[in-house]
Amino acid sequence: MILQRLAEHYDRIAAAGDDGNQIVPTGFSQQKISFCVVLELDGKLNAIQSMQQQKGRALVATQMLLPGQGKPSGSKPTPCFLWDNAAYMLGYKAKDPKPSTTRKQFAAFRNKHISLEEEVKHPWFTAVCTFLRDWNPDKALEIEDHLSKVTTNFGVFRIAGEMRYVHELVTTPVMVEDTERASESKNEEGVCLVSGVRGQIARLHEPKIKGVADAQPGGALLVSFNASAYESYGKSQSYNAPVGAATAFKYTNALNYLLNRRERRVLLGDSTVVFWADHPNNVLEGAISAMFAEPLPNESPIIEEDQERLREAALLLKQLRDGTGATVISPDDQPTRFFLLGLSPNASRISVRLWVEADGAELRRRLGRHLQDVELAGSKDDRLLTLREIVRATGRWDEKKARFDTENVSPQLAGELARSVLTGAVYPQSLLATVLRRIHCDGEVAYARVAVIKACLNRNSRLRGNPSEVSKMLDKDNNDAAYCCGRAFALLEMIQKDSVEGELNKTIKDSYFSSASTTPSLVFPRLCRLSQYHLAKLDTGPRIYREKQLGEVLNKLHLFPRLLSLEDQGNFVLGYFHQRQDLFTSKKDKEEGVKA
Repeated sequence: MILQRLAEHYDRIAAAGDDGNQIVPTGFSQQKISFCVVLELDGKLNAIQSMQQQKGRALVATQMLLPGQGKPSGSKPTPCFLWDNAAYMLGYKAKDPKPSTTRKQFAAFRNKHISLEEEVKHPWFTAVCTFLRDWNPDKALEIEDHLSKVTTNFGVFRIAGEMRYVHELVTTPVMVEDTERASESKNEEGVCLVSGVRGQIARLHEPKIKGVADAQPGGALLVSFNASAYESYGKSQSYNAPVGAATAFKYTNALNYLLNRRERRVLLGDSTVVFWADHPNNVLEGAISAMFAEPLPNESPIIEEDQERLREAALLLKQLRDGTGATVISPDDQPTRFFLLGLSPNASRISVRLWVEADGAELRRRLGRHLQDVELAGSKDDRLLTLREIVRATGRWDEKKARFDTENVSPQLAGELARSVLTGAVYPQSLLATVLRRIHCDGEVAYARVAVIKACLNRNSRLRGNPSEVSKMLDKDNNDAAYCCGRAFALLEMIQKDSVEGELNKTIKDSYFSSASTTPSLVFPRLCRLSQYHLAKLDTGPRIYREKQLGEVLNKLHLFPRLLSLEDQGNFVLGYFHQRQDLFTSKKDKEEGVKA
């Protein structure tokens, strides 16, 4: 199913033909080019130029469309056509441990091109062949200082004074087809599992997948078999899962195309998630991108088109959260299906962590439901809580850096959370437990953590058939014992702070929050007695006001619960957070919040 959807996406993009970021056509591949060998028309060397571009503080290679597939692997020389690394093109390798092997690679590259000179019959190609005949790899050592800096990736040829590269002019469809036919000559024939068409079966699924976070820099494989234990029916390598060569080319290039576009790629935990639709729908696609992750500092939009797309996406998400956005597609719109694929590195291969296929209208409804679940009063602005922020909130709070440490965040949790949001299913069972455990350990009752607790409680309650939901702000009519205990704890903490001038070195929250949220009956009697000493230090007016507030909450509690379950602990944290927000919210802001 995944390969089929990716292959269909390739066909759609190729048929459209109007995308600025063109997908790789059949017979070509995207490669990183770091240098260019500039030749005179008579074949003499003019210069070896760097094609690296400055990006921030680093130099990066230039992406270029080149004939043929990725660089073939193997111990035997495997020269490419009109492009390759410096060992093949110049007979040079920095700190070369095997100079004889490098010379054999250069000889193979030279012989391949000279053998095609009569067939091509182009002056630019003839110049390349003349250069290769006359070039001595020893000459590379004379300019080694320069070559060691620029030959970090692949190189191409260009004629001095010309803007186009040699491969752009002399590569013909006939040559590309011949190259493909030669590469497939050793492949078996069979029925493709994806398309159902009989033809050549791909032995290796190329090009390799590049762009998955923490995967092999040279690319990794989505479908491969590296040991006999994973094979069956006598089929080895990728023949064990027969996919046609044409289909393999389509799905790999479609996936690389998506991974190369930041607006279609987000990072969630250790998973790289890409998404696409079977029909263009920029607003909803942008909403999914904004939903998963806020732009990183080095990926901030730099053009007005990107900024406008993000504004439209944010507007749609806020409409879905507030219940004012359309949850169904207009009859004039074409029905759209969305696909989301989460990938994680696994040695030289890639594992699938997430796969979701959903109708556009249904996806809007699910996103809106999730946004309503996590909505919580108390944010400093109207910014939406992204999935990346939710995942980050499950990490340990670093007091010194004032941020969450995501080093020990569960990678499985990120994928399960995304699946829950996109399918409308229950949130991961470990999510609520993880957040509560973090709060007990580091004491940080952060906005994102409380929003997660509220979302888990709401969704669990709804899926059990209970229509009541937790309020996004203080609910004074809520008589739940755990919720009232949380409110009472917030008031007791405020009474302690009011009784002391300046900052406290340690509050009751620092000492008792964890135990109060799990075994209230053991802690609250002591806290109530302690509050009498704190109240005695207050002036008459503030003392009466705080006593009244505390009394209203304690009157709802006939007995302090002996032990709180996991969900009750969540209600305790919600009650504490809501009461804290209410204490620091002005009467005017409360009225505006109620109206909103």
